[in-house]
Amino acid sequence: MRKIVVALAIVVVLAAAAVAAVPFLERQAAAEIKRGLERNGTTKVEEVEVGLFDRRVRLSNLSSSNRGTTLTVARWEASGLAWPLDELLRGHTPLDGFQLGDPLRAEQVEMANVRVVESSGQADWSIELVKIDGFDLARFDALGVPEGYFRPAVQMARAMGALTVRRLEERNAVFTLPTGDTVGVGSVVVDGYDRGRIAAVSVTALEATARDGRAPLYRVAEIKAGDVDLTRTIAALSAEDWVPGAPVGRVTADNASATGFSGQTLETYGIALGGANFATTRESDKIRRTRLRVEGFVLAPPLRGLEALKVRLALQTMGLKEVRADFDCNFGEDRGSGEATLGPCELVGPGLGEIKLSGRIVDADAAFWEATDTGSMLSLADSTAALGMAQLAVVDRSLLERGLRALATATGQPLATARANLAREIRRYQPTGVLISQAMTQLMDTVARFIEQGGTLVIDAKPQPPLTFESMERLGRPGADFVSLLGLSATLGR
Repeated sequence: MRKIVVALAIVVVLAAAAVAAVPFLERQAAAEIKRGLERNGTTKVEEVEVGLFDRRVRLSNLSSSNRGTTLTVARWEASGLAWPLDELLRGHTPLDGFQLGDPLRAEQVEMANVRVVESSGQADWSIELVKIDGFDLARFDALGVPEGYFRPAVQMARAMGALTVRRLEERNAVFTLPTGDTVGVGSVVVDGYDRGRIAAVSVTALEATARDGRAPLYRVAEIKAGDVDLTRTIAALSAEDWVPGAPVGRVTADNASATGFSGQTLETYGIALGGANFATTRESDKIRRTRLRVEGFVLAPPLRGLEALKVRLALQTMGLKEVRADFDCNFGEDRGSGEATLGPCELVGPGLGEIKLSGRIVDADAAFWEATDTGSMLSLADSTAALGMAQLAVVDRSLLERGLRALATATGQPLATARANLAREIRRYQPTGVLISQAMTQLMDTVARFIEQGGTLVIDAKPQPPLTFESMERLGRPGADFVSLLGLSATLGR
């Protein structure tokens, strides 16, 4: 019994001694970290703190200069580091002991008052706070990239493809352009980033301000997006032979919206916009439907400023004080049946008129979908995809009459004369390099009658057989028969 008591006492004494030694070890590790960071002569740090129990490192007033660029960070702190304890005690941290491509994990990373300044005056940017929770960077190939100007971009893309982050928050970022103009963001929040996929992202107070401006030229109060997929872009940028201008792949999102448009430029012309949004519905792994809407557009030029007065005068000659419009458009892709559709798309000006557009691509094959996904238009040359149909409809409510009235005022002609002259010019229109066939003459006559009578003008394209991308080159040949190649026809209704 006595031996057990003695053993326990020894353990307690050793534990107490170890605990008592922790502050000394932390100070020693902090000193080693400071010496390691400042060894190269380009980096300075005012104070370093180390917490061994929570694997925490904190740096105060860090500054580093390299090739004309200066980085300053008022506070850098990482906690919950998955970093070897012996490395930490020797003063090696992810800041100096980490090699690009190595794995790295931290429960939380914070940076406060970050600023990057280029001595050349090209640009600089600052961020008030960056906070990252659940940072997990897996091992990736950073060295297997040829030396070259674009190597850092490829390495960054590979890192993004190996990274997962539970949550990232950024506050008050400002980027200053070489012209002195600035782009600012109030906050950015990213939830659930996983190797190129983002569960949700929101941006608030995105604005652009002129060099000497007191108020933003443009401002968007809030932008949101959900289920964003960057994997195609990351894969393209990760290729060792990537260069700017090469295809970068399609970025997709299941939903997105932007609201709160304002700024001096919009105010100058009296423009207001309620918001824009789109949503995608996945009916299966091969069928997607997307709807895009732009709502609440208003043009009401104020009685100040030369440009605004010109626009207001133009509206007045049309008998208008303002113009309102909404846009609604649908897109679809059915990879099972090989179809891509546009429409119905509608631009509606209440009391003025409507413009409707629709179209369909048929026989879409693997080459077409590859071009759609990667952005490589060269793939279309090998595709069997073809234009199956397209339709443009113009519904006049009062816009035609108002437009002719403005034309008559501008040319000093009576309204009837302006209408007749315009219709005659349309009938006589003979574009160079195009076959002027009887069918073309009939089509232009229908358009001219729309000018004379109003109503609903519908122009259809129904090529027979469907017009492939390879065959479209015939449209650029001298004397091309546009009407026959596209299967054009026009009808006029009331």
